[in-house]
Amino acid sequence: MPVSSTVDPRAFWLRWLHLPLALLGLPWLELDQWPRYLLVVSLLALEWPFCIRLTLDADVYMYMPVMWTSAAAAYGLGPAILPVFWMASLLGFALIVALDGAGLVRAEGVAAESARRWRGQRFDADTVADGDVRHSLNMMEHAVRLTAIGACRLASLGLLPTVVVAEGAVLAWRQLAPRTGWFPPTRTWSKIAETLGPDMPLATVLLHVVIVCFILLASRAAGPAGFAAASLSTLTLHAILKRLSDTRIESERRRAELLATQEELERRQRLATIGQTAATVFHQVGRHHGAIGMYAHLLGRAAADDPATVRAHAARIQTSVADANRVIDELLRFGRDRELNLYPQALAEVVAECADDCRPRADAAGVRLRVVPAPDVTLPLDKHKLRQAIGNLLDNAVAASPPGAPVEVTTAVENGWVHIVVRDHGPGVAPAIRDRLFTPFATTKPDGIGLGLVLARDLVEAHGGTLDWRPAEPGTAFVVTLPRPGTAEPA
Repeated sequence: MPVSSTVDPRAFWLRWLHLPLALLGLPWLELDQWPRYLLVVSLLALEWPFCIRLTLDADVYMYMPVMWTSAAAAYGLGPAILPVFWMASLLGFALIVALDGAGLVRAEGVAAESARRWRGQRFDADTVADGDVRHSLNMMEHAVRLTAIGACRLASLGLLPTVVVAEGAVLAWRQLAPRTGWFPPTRTWSKIAETLGPDMPLATVLLHVVIVCFILLASRAAGPAGFAAASLSTLTLHAILKRLSDTRIESERRRAELLATQEELERRQRLATIGQTAATVFHQVGRHHGAIGMYAHLLGRAAADDPATVRAHAARIQTSVADANRVIDELLRFGRDRELNLYPQALAEVVAECADDCRPRADAAGVRLRVVPAPDVTLPLDKHKLRQAIGNLLDNAVAASPPGAPVEVTTAVENGWVHIVVRDHGPGVAPAIRDRLFTPFATTKPDGIGLGLVLARDLVEAHGGTLDWRPAEPGTAFVVTLPRPGTAEPA
């Protein structure tokens, strides 16, 4: 069998180290203690199928009942735990294969690949060497534990100090163990910290110490029967922890699916918006270019001695070019970033400048633009972007108003908030677009692309404010609400 690609070739010797370690413990086997050995082997083999998956995106498993029982057994069996653990691992694997084949307990991770291998099914060959390496690392942990236990007994330490020192030595060994295989000890513990929190590796170690002490005390109090009862009782704790872990993983899986669905919806929405933008812009620009072509054709056919006709056609061409440029300019302004350059600005001056910019268009449409003097208020504003926002509202109001009707701009300060109201006396917002008034391309204008209100809202919200509308009799009022420094958001 080829060496697993996940195993460092320099650590290939780890693959077979479990065999000499098991043989090393044979001299400590005592024939008259075979009932104890059989009990430990049976318990460990029975507990091998019980594991907890810790992560959604990787095969990180913890075999907690086996860890607890085998660690506690090492304190009573001494070096004999090495061949006992080795034999229990083989029997436990055989049980996993049998239960998986019967459909009772599903094998997972490396065990699942190995089970398929032994059943003659297709399997990942990289898992073979990795399983052997894990077995060797587990055996080496027991060797480290036995060494620490021997040192503690020479120092005549009690049960709890011995367990703390021995399990601490195992924890230190995990940090020094060769980093090889799919999930070596260091990566496993780092994955626990990443998945469950930085305090969970320490909490897991403390739980391990507590459970080992519990099993040892039960063994001292009731002998092998107490050891077996305490060991089997840990399966209840395992079931609780597994249910919690499975629930968390299922929640993570659903969250990942939801995020993937949201990303796909956003991608499709972006594509739809791009397509709608292109269609709208091409339609508007194409219409104006068609007019340019028609007037250019008429201009070419106009008599040289008819300057009035030539001037009329040239003026119409200039108008169509200006309209096409306006569509392109509106689209470019919509695509610009919303990053603000804030400076203290007198609000009355900003509103007056917006009105002055719009007044020529209002005069051309026969609309009376009326501005109520604003209060003397200074706000941190991006003057250019706020003028764009209010300018878009004024342009919409002028376009919606019939000739001779007024467009009113009023400003008020209320509860520490500034309200700028732009009201027209037109027909009001059409019912068909009320629910999507602030979405791109919502417009009833034959020559509009429906980005003015969206841009205005984004620019106002970038200032921490809001843009709303309300019906007026007659017409519509758009309300810009801006915060003053030190105030809360409006209700």
